[in-house]
Amino acid sequence: MVLFAAVPVTADQLTITAPEQSHTIGDEVFLSGTTAKSNIIAVYLFVTGPGLDARGVCLENLNLPAGQGYFTSAFVNPDGTWHYAWNTAFLSGRLVPGTYTVYVVNVPLGLNRLGKTAMATTNVTFTGRKELELAPGNLILCFGGLLIAGLILGGTRKK
Repeated sequence: MVLFAAVPVTADQLTITAPEQSHTIGDEVFLSGTTAKSNIIAVYLFVTGPGLDARGVCLENLNLPAGQGYFTSAFVNPDGTWHYAWNTAFLSGRLVPGTYTVYVVNVPLGLNRLGKTAMATTNVTFTGRKELELAPGNLILCFGGLLIAGLILGGTRKK
């Protein structure tokens, strides 16, 4: 879990808050905000940044352009607040170190079609990737798996 001091960025009826410090690719980034729009059940999130489609892409699948029926959504509570945990360890596509802009909108439109639609943005900076840790217990499982695979493959050879 990443603790952070957050500064909300507002635009008309929306706010979005994100951690101010740099992150490592693989971290969970906690996004939250508010909407003053009544009778709304979700807000829509998308991201732009290095190597991504300029129209914006889904947060969990960086290959899907926002605004073509693909969005990341966050449930809006009755008090108008919303929260989303962006787990950058489990997503389709590839993040590279750099600064990304996360957008929140009240309507499911991509960046190229928003016009005067209310939106709010925040920047999230990634400095690198998390190093994979291979604990001693995992090594035993890995070698055990290789041994079993070898036995299975060795036993299925035709004579």
